[in-house]
Formats: sequence, structure tokens, C-alpha cells
Amino acid sequence: MIDLFNNLIAEAQDLVTAAVVLIAIAIIVSTWAKTRAFVPTLGAIIFGALVVWAVRNVDFLQDQIGEDIVEESGLPAAGASGGLDA
Repeated sequence: MIDLFNNLIAEAQDLVTAAVVLIAIAIIVSTWAKTRAFVPTLGAIIFGALVVWAVRNVDFLQDQIGEDIVEESGLPAAGASGGLDA
């Protein structure tokens, strides 16, 4: 039963990633169609790539933020290790 839920969660994460990629492509095409200019389109490409990278590497980003947020006592802050995994 746990394996089933793990598989469903993994499939949902893949679906969200695919949706983000499609939205990024649509925004890039829309920017090019509206402006016909290189600079705004390049900006849309860079921003879309950044968002797709962030979605695909959310675990890495969570770990980095958790390491950066440390109280004076040396213990992690109250919400630093929280998230979807907790």
C-alpha cells in the first residue's frame, strides 16, 4: 500500500514538472509572438529555465535552505526541516 502511494506521488511530481515545462514553453512562444524582439524572449527563456530547474530540484533547494537557517543554539530553526516530507 505504501509503495502504491509512493508511486502515485512520484507520478504526480512528474506530471507537475511536465506541466511547468509546457507552461514555460507557452510563455516563451507568447512572448515572441507579442514582441517579436530578442531581448524579452531571451528573458522569458532564462526565467522559464530557472523555474523548471527549481521545480526539478526542489529537494536540493529544501536541503540548502534548511542548512542556512540555523538558530544561535546550533539547532535548526522551527520550520527549517518541515515541508512536504514532514
